[in-house]
Amino acid sequence: MAQLDQQSRLSPGYALLVPDAFSGNAARERSKLALQLGQPEVALAEAREQIALRPMPAESLSLLALAAIETGNSDIAQEALGAASRRGWREPLAQYASGEAALNQGLEAVAAQRIAALFATGNLRKPAYTLLARLVETSEGREAFAERLAAFGRWQSQIVLGAADYATAENWSSTIAMALDQGAKLNCDQVHRLAERYRRANRLDAVARLQTGACRS
Repeated sequence: MAQLDQQSRLSPGYALLVPDAFSGNAARERSKLALQLGQPEVALAEAREQIALRPMPAESLSLLALAAIETGNSDIAQEALGAASRRGWREPLAQYASGEAALNQGLEAVAAQRIAALFATGNLRKPAYTLLARLVETSEGREAFAERLAAFGRWQSQIVLGAADYATAENWSSTIAMALDQGAKLNCDQVHRLAERYRRANRLDAVARLQTGACRS
């Protein structure tokens, strides 16, 4: 049974043949299959089974988080993602997938956390900006991402200008303004360049929003 379980990693079809007690790998593959088939409750149950049998791999926790997001269990998702991150999980595609799933479920705080983590990897920039633009379309999303901008990190100032190519002037300037009001340590030169960009586009409302916090000019 152990050999069959190992084989399921290479041939997921074998996962359906492995008993629960031996499903360290097979449960993960069954969870992935259930997500693909639109069966989130089954996926969550299988992910829990795999965590019980193989609690250490970050991949197990990331899969649990995806299944939890699909079933609307944001608390479980955030705990699993946090634990996965502490074990070194920084795989960009997984970050993107969990961020998109959270957005689709209306879990703005989880989505903001994953989009921020994706930016921190320095990979998949265009998809990350696309997710960010979707997130900041709502007031809840803007508030959630402003909190991530105000948190400690080195990635924040790198996206101040880039995000303006994807998010609307109103949405992005509002997000930046909220972050500055919360004490975000953004590069003020980047913020001023963003304001000048909006000024040239005659978006004086956006310019006015950016006149706040440590970057007030």
